[in-house]
Amino acid sequence: MPEQIVDLQFKGLKLIQNDKVLKFGTDAVLLASYVTVHKRETLVDLGTGTGIIPILISGRVRAGMIGIDIQKDACELAERNVELNGLHNIRIVHGDLREIEKYVDHADVVTMNPPYDRPEAGEMNRDEKIRIARYEVECDLDDIASAAAKLLSTGGRFYMIHRAFRMAEIIAKLREHSLEVKEIRPIVKKAEAEPRYILIKATKDGLSGMRLLPSLVIYDSEGNYTPEMRKIYHMEENDG
Repeated sequence: MPEQIVDLQFKGLKLIQNDKVLKFGTDAVLLASYVTVHKRETLVDLGTGTGIIPILISGRVRAGMIGIDIQKDACELAERNVELNGLHNIRIVHGDLREIEKYVDHADVVTMNPPYDRPEAGEMNRDEKIRIARYEVECDLDDIASAAAKLLSTGGRFYMIHRAFRMAEIIAKLREHSLEVKEIRPIVKKAEAEPRYILIKATKDGLSGMRLLPSLVIYDSEGNYTPEMRKIYHMEENDG
């Protein structure tokens, strides 16, 4: 499939996609909408892929952002996407998050849309680039938590989306690295469905105590996006 340019329907932002780099999905959009970052803060997006998360966040606030990815093709595409949108606040780094201190020394906010599955979880995609993006072959939860903890000072925030069934493991692993989970928001396809994914916010050296937020419901009973999803996708703005 040749390259295509996707209109993100938000602030004139666009994104180049191709078959060399895993295409972004709803999970990236939901994570970007969940993150809070302020103009004078620095955000580091681990495993940035196409650069979708810092690009979407830049539609709300032009904080300084760094996207890092282990895959060269992803970094090259992310750099082109940053240039396409004229976003001088975003820098892309080709590097391994397991050696994060080589590339970045500090962040106020860290984000990641991680590979969700362990290598033994089903038959892995034969394409190496897709395999790295979807399975924990180049980084696992411990690597991610360690990288975030190295970047953040006390009070710094870490945001991630992940599979709901790994919630207990995630909370334990983040706590090992002094990242205390402060919020979890379940994501459900329909109101009556069991959550398949969760949004997570943790703070560095935070006190214990966690809020379980109301579920984010994607579809209503008729199969249409809920009002909240329409807001996340800026549909009301575009309809007007």
